[in-house]
Amino acid sequence: MRTLFFTLSLSLLACTAFAHEPRKGPNGGDLVDAGAYHIEVVSKGTAVNVFVSDNLDRPLSSTGFKALAILVIDGKTQRVALETAADGKTLSGAAPVALKAIKGAIQLTDKEGKTATGRVN
Repeated sequence: MRTLFFTLSLSLLACTAFAHEPRKGPNGGDLVDAGAYHIEVVSKGTAVNVFVSDNLDRPLSSTGFKALAILVIDGKTQRVALETAADGKTLSGAAPVALKAIKGAIQLTDKEGKTATGRVN
Protein backbone atom coordinates (compact mmCIF):
# COMPACT_ATOMS: atom_id res chain seq x y z
CA MET A 1 0.00 0.00 0.00
CA ARG A 2 2.85 2.40 0.81
CA THR A 3 4.48 1.64 -2.52
CA LEU A 4 1.25 2.41 -4.36
CA PHE A 5 0.82 5.70 -2.49
CA PHE A 6 4.45 6.66 -3.19
CA THR A 7 4.09 5.84 -6.90
CA LEU A 8 0.88 7.85 -7.22
CA SER A 9 2.48 10.80 -5.40
CA LEU A 10 5.44 10.80 -7.77
CA SER A 11 3.09 10.63 -10.78
CA LEU A 12 1.14 13.63 -9.52
CA LEU A 13 4.32 15.63 -8.95
CA ALA A 14 5.60 14.77 -12.42
CA CYS A 15 2.36 15.94 -14.06
CA THR A 16 2.44 19.31 -12.32
CA ALA A 17 6.13 19.77 -13.05
CA PHE A 18 5.51 19.62 -16.81
CA ALA A 19 2.74 22.24 -16.83
CA HIS A 20 3.76 25.27 -18.86
CA GLU A 21 4.33 28.60 -17.19
CA PRO A 22 2.91 31.63 -19.02
CA ARG A 23 5.26 32.88 -21.72
CA LYS A 24 5.18 35.49 -24.47
CA GLY A 25 3.41 34.41 -27.64
CA PRO A 26 4.10 35.45 -31.23
CA ASN A 27 1.59 38.33 -31.00
CA GLY A 28 3.11 39.80 -27.83
CA GLY A 29 0.54 38.48 -25.36
CA ASP A 30 0.67 35.87 -22.62
CA LEU A 31 0.59 32.30 -23.98
CA VAL A 32 -0.98 29.80 -21.56
CA ASP A 33 -2.37 26.28 -21.56
CA ALA A 34 -6.11 25.73 -21.91
CA GLY A 35 -6.76 22.01 -21.96
CA ALA A 36 -5.50 20.54 -25.25
CA TYR A 37 -4.86 24.03 -26.62
CA HIS A 38 -2.63 27.00 -26.05
CA ILE A 39 -4.19 30.45 -26.01
CA GLU A 40 -2.52 33.82 -26.37
CA VAL A 41 -4.36 36.80 -24.91
CA VAL A 42 -3.67 40.26 -26.32
CA SER A 43 -5.39 43.52 -25.36
CA LYS A 44 -5.27 46.97 -26.88
CA GLY A 45 -7.57 49.63 -25.51
CA THR A 46 -10.88 47.90 -24.87
CA ALA A 47 -10.22 45.10 -27.40
CA VAL A 48 -9.57 41.61 -26.04
CA ASN A 49 -8.16 39.19 -28.62
CA VAL A 50 -7.41 35.51 -28.15
CA PHE A 51 -5.31 33.45 -30.55
CA VAL A 52 -5.71 29.65 -30.37
CA SER A 53 -2.95 27.18 -31.18
CA ASP A 54 -2.46 23.45 -30.78
CA ASN A 55 -0.17 21.89 -28.18
CA LEU A 56 2.79 22.39 -30.55
CA ASP A 57 2.01 26.13 -30.85
CA ARG A 58 0.76 25.84 -34.44
CA PRO A 59 -1.94 28.49 -35.05
CA LEU A 60 -5.52 27.25 -35.45
CA SER A 61 -8.48 28.91 -37.13
CA SER A 62 -10.82 30.43 -34.56
CA THR A 63 -13.86 29.35 -36.59
CA GLY A 64 -16.04 27.08 -34.46
CA PHE A 65 -14.47 28.16 -31.17
CA LYS A 66 -16.20 30.32 -28.58
CA ALA A 67 -14.69 31.91 -25.52
CA LEU A 68 -15.56 33.91 -22.45
CA ALA A 69 -12.99 36.20 -20.85
CA ILE A 70 -13.54 36.45 -17.10
CA LEU A 71 -11.41 39.46 -16.20
CA VAL A 72 -10.62 41.38 -13.03
CA ILE A 73 -11.09 45.06 -13.91
CA ASP A 74 -10.75 47.70 -11.18
CA GLY A 75 -11.12 44.95 -8.56
CA LYS A 76 -14.40 43.64 -10.02
CA THR A 77 -15.09 40.57 -12.15
CA GLN A 78 -16.25 41.38 -15.67
CA ARG A 79 -17.33 38.90 -18.34
CA VAL A 80 -16.50 39.57 -21.99
CA ALA A 81 -17.93 37.29 -24.68
CA LEU A 82 -15.41 36.50 -27.42
CA GLU A 83 -16.54 35.62 -30.94
CA THR A 84 -14.67 34.68 -34.10
CA ALA A 85 -13.33 37.84 -35.74
CA ALA A 86 -13.63 38.53 -39.47
CA ASP A 87 -10.02 37.39 -40.01
CA GLY A 88 -10.90 33.87 -38.78
CA LYS A 89 -7.69 33.86 -36.72
CA THR A 90 -8.82 35.45 -33.46
CA LEU A 91 -11.62 35.42 -30.94
CA SER A 92 -12.46 39.03 -30.13
CA GLY A 93 -14.57 41.04 -27.74
CA ALA A 94 -14.69 44.43 -26.08
CA ALA A 95 -14.11 45.15 -22.40
CA PRO A 96 -16.19 47.91 -20.77
CA VAL A 97 -13.04 50.04 -20.21
CA ALA A 98 -9.54 50.24 -21.64
CA LEU A 99 -7.31 47.53 -20.18
CA LYS A 100 -3.81 48.20 -18.89
CA ALA A 101 -3.16 44.52 -18.28
CA ILE A 102 -5.08 41.27 -18.56
CA LYS A 103 -5.77 39.37 -15.34
CA GLY A 104 -8.30 36.57 -15.07
CA ALA A 105 -9.24 33.52 -17.09
CA ILE A 106 -10.32 32.58 -20.59
CA GLN A 107 -12.92 29.84 -20.85
CA LEU A 108 -12.51 28.24 -24.30
CA THR A 109 -15.12 26.00 -25.93
CA ASP A 110 -13.90 24.02 -28.93
CA LYS A 111 -15.78 22.78 -31.99
CA GLU A 112 -16.83 19.57 -30.20
CA GLY A 113 -18.23 21.47 -27.22
CA LYS A 114 -15.36 20.64 -24.85
CA THR A 115 -14.52 23.45 -22.46
CA ALA A 116 -11.11 24.32 -21.02
CA THR A 117 -9.81 27.27 -19.02
CA GLY A 118 -6.55 29.17 -19.26
CA ARG A 119 -5.48 31.58 -16.50
CA VAL A 120 -3.76 34.84 -17.42
CA ASN A 121 -2.06 37.43 -15.21
